[in-house]
Amino acid sequence: MDRPPVTLVLLPGLDGTGQLFRWLVEALPPQIEPMVVSFAPDDYGDYASLEARVAPLLPQDRPFVLLGESFSGPLALRLAARRPDNLKAVVLVASFVARPIGWMSVIAAPLVRPFLFRLPVPIFLLRWLLLGAEPPAKVTAAVLKSVRAVAPAVLAARCRAALTVDVTEAFKQCWVPMLYLGGRRDRLISAHVVQRMKAARPDLECKLLDAPHFVLQCAAVAAVDAIAAFVRQQLNAQGTLRAGS
Repeated sequence: MDRPPVTLVLLPGLDGTGQLFRWLVEALPPQIEPMVVSFAPDDYGDYASLEARVAPLLPQDRPFVLLGESFSGPLALRLAARRPDNLKAVVLVASFVARPIGWMSVIAAPLVRPFLFRLPVPIFLLRWLLLGAEPPAKVTAAVLKSVRAVAPAVLAARCRAALTVDVTEAFKQCWVPMLYLGGRRDRLISAHVVQRMKAARPDLECKLLDAPHFVLQCAAVAAVDAIAAFVRQQLNAQGTLRAGS
C-alpha cells in the first residue's frame, strides 16, 4: 500500500504573497503535496516574528519538507532549528544564510527606504537582475502584480531584514539534509554566496539550473525535477517512502 504524499511547505520570496509559486505547484508530481504559506501584505514582521507566525502552521501529522525561496531561506533555517516533528529536509532556492549581496549588504541596508518601492519598476532592471533576458510575459506580469500588492514600507522592511540577517549557525547545525537550488544566471545571489554556504556545509547538495534568480518561475519543470529527485532520495533513505514510489 502506497504511503501518503509528502507535504512541501513553500515559504515565499520578498513579496510574501505566495502567488509566484503557481508554476511550481502546477508541475509537482502527485507524490508531493504543496502547502503555500503567505505573509500578510501589511505585515512588517522580521524573521523572528515571521518564524513565530509560521511555526504553528507546519504539518503535525505527516512528513514534510521546508522550501525557502530567496528571502525565506533564513526563515526555513530558523524553523528547522526548532526541530519540528516530521521535518525530513530543507530546500533553499536562490537564497542565502547571511550577506546576500556580499560586502555590499552592510552598505545597502541603511539606504533601503520605502520610497524606492514606490517608484515604477524598470522592466529592463527586473529582467537583468531577476528574470533573465526573455522571461515569459505572464511571469513578468505576475511578478509586477505581486510586488504592487505589498506596501512599500513592508517591502523595505523585509529587504533590510534580509540584508542584515545571519543564520549561519542554524545553517551549520541543521539536522536534516539540505538542497541548494539556484540559477547559473542569477545576478542577485552570486556564486561566491553559494560557495561560502558549501564551505560551511560540505554536505550541502547543490543543483544549479540554466535560470536567473527566479528559478521556480522561469525553469519550473527543471526545478520540480530536481526537488522531486532530492525529496524522493531523502525520504527513501529515511524509510519514509518505498523505493521508486
